[in-house]
Amino acid sequence: MAKILSQDEIDALLSNVSGEDEELHQLDQEQKISVYDWKHPNLVSKEQMRLLENIHEAVCRNFGVFLSAQLRMIVEMNLLAIDQIMYSEFVMSIAPPSCIYVLEEQQSEANFVLEVNPQLAIFVVERLFGGRGGFVANVRPISVIEQKVMKRVVDRIAYEINRNWHMLAPFESAPTRFESNPEFVQIVPSSEPVVVASMEVKIHGNSTLMNICYPYMLISNILSRPEVQEKILFGAKEPSEEETSLVRQNLVKTPLDLKSVLGHGHISIDEFIGLKEGDVIKLETRTDHPLPVYINNKHMFNSIVGTHKKRFALRILDQVSEEKNYG
Repeated sequence: MAKILSQDEIDALLSNVSGEDEELHQLDQEQKISVYDWKHPNLVSKEQMRLLENIHEAVCRNFGVFLSAQLRMIVEMNLLAIDQIMYSEFVMSIAPPSCIYVLEEQQSEANFVLEVNPQLAIFVVERLFGGRGGFVANVRPISVIEQKVMKRVVDRIAYEINRNWHMLAPFESAPTRFESNPEFVQIVPSSEPVVVASMEVKIHGNSTLMNICYPYMLISNILSRPEVQEKILFGAKEPSEEETSLVRQNLVKTPLDLKSVLGHGHISIDEFIGLKEGDVIKLETRTDHPLPVYINNKHMFNSIVGTHKKRFALRILDQVSEEKNYG
């Protein structure tokens, strides 16, 4: 026989059910909550962060090729991350003695910082002087002579930064001074946000870091320009006449390999082994037939052979059609 519940037992069951509903409601609310740090607000949007990644990936790629040629060894350079932090946090992450270069961007009249691991700087200087190079464990201050040698390398980094930023907006920067103590580098107040691009340099199994620190105001001034916003929203516009002329000038200076085949013939291996000076090989091509002209191993024209000012020459007869060329 079923037991009849008392009023107290019914109230207890209802209270338990309501408690479970409240817990489920709290769980739903917890899932909708997102953490936001008011001390470190995200000022750079995802679209802007993607642009910064593209720019600095190109800097890594181009400067890695330059460094490989200068050091005569394989250098791998990769972009690790682009973070937004406070300038005080960036300064505290650098241990003296370090290798810090302050660069000035002339368009915005603002400074940004290039921080190179001193182990990498010493290694690069030793290799440029013809030594074997080695990553020393005990970091020492960079000497004046080493600073002079590294200036050429830093100038190349500045060139790559300018060239890749220029695809988005005019950007002209150059190194102005060197510092070994990060506390003496005060480009912005400590509480100001900065954007740091961290790059990894791998040489012979040794991995070091190179950082570029931009003040947020510098990034914001560039990305907030109307022409840059238009590129972000609608992509690149049609090339201007100046850009088209520049591309055409670069194309016309490109060297091409031009050659003509005077004829073909077939011989056996036994005949090839027996060849000697004075032998005549019969070609299958007639002298009155047009000869193919190849440009970079691609059949582009037909011609006839002759002489011009006591030199062998070719006269172009016609151009090979695209259907014939690719068919």
